[in-house]
Amino acid sequence: MSKLLSTEFYKICRKFVTILIITIAFSVTGAFVSMSATGTVYAGMNMIFCMFGLVFCGMTGLFISQDFVNNTIRNKLIIGHTRFHIYLSYQIVFAVLAFLMTAVFIGIYILSGKLFSGVEVFQEGQPTPDELKIYRENFFKALPVYLVAVPALTTLGVFISMTLKNSLGGVVTVITAYTLNSLPLLDVISPENKLFAFINTVLPSSQIYLMEKFSAESDFSPLKYILISIAFAVIMFMLGYAIFRKADLK
Repeated sequence: MSKLLSTEFYKICRKFVTILIITIAFSVTGAFVSMSATGTVYAGMNMIFCMFGLVFCGMTGLFISQDFVNNTIRNKLIIGHTRFHIYLSYQIVFAVLAFLMTAVFIGIYILSGKLFSGVEVFQEGQPTPDELKIYRENFFKALPVYLVAVPALTTLGVFISMTLKNSLGGVVTVITAYTLNSLPLLDVISPENKLFAFINTVLPSSQIYLMEKFSAESDFSPLKYILISIAFAVIMFMLGYAIFRKADLK
């Protein structure tokens, strides 16, 4: 297991600069849009952060699908690694990377927001001191949710790529991520629909997108959404491994 983890971390490290650039680009763009539109870094990040999480999910699927194309996974089985360890190693590596990049995203987002605080392009108006205090409190209340929700999304990328077992896995992961980016709009179309509300509460991507709304509720509990994301990740992992364990690798 340790060899699998070290191998996967080494492979990811070779692509680390690209991943870091993507993370910085998303965070700086998000801060600029937020500050120029609302006048505060504590509001308006959710849409871009949701896109970042889903892009990360798509990258997970693309990276793993390449290992099927190159017969890397089959070779791992031949030299004696178990399917459980192979599946788990991918999940650990991408979840850890997602957690670290989420922390980087948040840090750069806040720093960039301070730099753009004087930007007035397209700005609709400055928030009052009371509004700013509420935005700030809600933002920091939601941070633990972000740190769990983005890694949880990687379980979906691992699930799709490890069950399709070919280059199509990466394509399907990207398409799925693109589709999930639209689901929070259900909340706008029909805010009273309980099914839509359930879907958007369960999906980590929708949690991120709608967190500004959720965190403003009087009974908001970060723990609730953290546990939901963990449950989502566990279910995806168990289903994915159950399918991969029985898969015929040609």
